[in-house]
Amino acid sequence: MKLKTAGGKRLLGMALAVAVLAVGLGLWTSGTSRPDIIYLSDAARRSAVRHVVNATGEVKAAQLVTVGAQVSGQIVKIHVQVGQMVNKGELIAEINATTQQNQLETDKALLQSYQERLESKKISRRIAERQYRREKALRAREAASQEDLESAETAWALARAEVAELEALVRQTELAVNTDMENLGYTRITAPLAGTVVSVPVEEGQTVNAAQSTPTIAQIADLGRMEICLEISEGDIPAVRPGMAVSYTILGEPDVSAHAVLTSIDPGLTTLSDGTYESSSSSSTGSASSSSSSSGTAVYYYGKALVDNGDARLRIGMTVQAVIVTAEKADALTVPLLAVEDGPEGKIVQVLADNGGTEARRVVTGLSDGVRMEIVDGLREGEKVVAGRVTREEMDARTELKGPGPGGPH
Repeated sequence: MKLKTAGGKRLLGMALAVAVLAVGLGLWTSGTSRPDIIYLSDAARRSAVRHVVNATGEVKAAQLVTVGAQVSGQIVKIHVQVGQMVNKGELIAEINATTQQNQLETDKALLQSYQERLESKKISRRIAERQYRREKALRAREAASQEDLESAETAWALARAEVAELEALVRQTELAVNTDMENLGYTRITAPLAGTVVSVPVEEGQTVNAAQSTPTIAQIADLGRMEICLEISEGDIPAVRPGMAVSYTILGEPDVSAHAVLTSIDPGLTTLSDGTYESSSSSSTGSASSSSSSSGTAVYYYGKALVDNGDARLRIGMTVQAVIVTAEKADALTVPLLAVEDGPEGKIVQVLADNGGTEARRVVTGLSDGVRMEIVDGLREGEKVVAGRVTREEMDARTELKGPGPGGPH
């Protein structure tokens, strides 16, 4: 279940704090023989404290490629199955190549015809050029008419034009042959990367049509490296940065924690990353009700962490529960979170005095893990603070229910 609100985390922290108080805190009376109020106390002490953000997410392959068909036809052979390891360039499937082979042979024959005609026209061009130069020399000696010279010049120009036309046809047909060879190669579908076949949504004998869309033949993933894709709430996202430590568990092994580092955070909310986001400006009514924030729907952002999966523990689609450590201190002066109160000028704690009374003292707070709060200034190590209060009647009732214990209030 996702922790969707910061309020839920605070309630969890308070519940933990109460549990700690019930077990480990001392009891302090107000100084009389039978005081009406009994203080639950704890000493300011050194301990590790860290602030975390809870998130749920999904395991994805860091690299997953959809292999599609680029030509239409009937699938005559599928060479792989789901779960099979393949190498880059390995044959995955074959499509009937009759149409592509016939087109290639047709264009090859046409190319040969154009090339032969081109050679013939080049010979005609050389003959026309020699005839023109001969007529030009004769005309210079007035041994030929102007009409014969012009006729020879026209024949030479026509021969040059025919050669140029055929050269263009040869180039065009060469391109067609190259395209035909590419299309023929597309009938043999190969793996673009080394990995594991995770999906084969087609069958032998099925006809695929690449004219309208690219049909999917298989999906291949590198399962040696996975991506933990976490949903981080809008309220928590300002505190989260790439490079922060992440601890996560999977549902099948909730007691086995693994570690990673947050590598990136998507700039837009999850629906935008998934391609399903519709902004208010694109809605039919033009109102802002279509946006996640205005409609009351919780807003999340994807945070991603890459992890090695050499032991194949993680599988695509697994659900993970994660904790992102946003800040931590190994040796901080801390008190129970319930001991910190809001005062008129900031945070305060009630410090127990030697006479049984209390003193309200202003403190500067730091990190909190939901159970204990760091005190940056205002307290000394060992000073006792009030973390809760119970009445004598409540304490007597609890004593009657639990029976006599090893000790009593002091």
